[in-house]
Amino acid sequence: MKVTYDEKICTHSANCVNNLPSVFQVKDGKFVIIQDGAPEVQIRKTVEACPSNALKIEE
Repeated sequence: MKVTYDEKICTHSANCVNNLPSVFQVKDGKFVIIQDGAPEVQIRKTVEACPSNALKIEE
């Protein structure tokens, strides 16, 4: 599983960063995804909750 991010459609609601900061972070002004920062089920749940669908899962 790989999480991807489309910055062109992101609405910057910060749901991902607020709900799962061990995976979704902003460092030095850049969005970073720590692929192994949480169990897969938690990552999938957070990706599914993305309001803009900017986050996707590639199998």
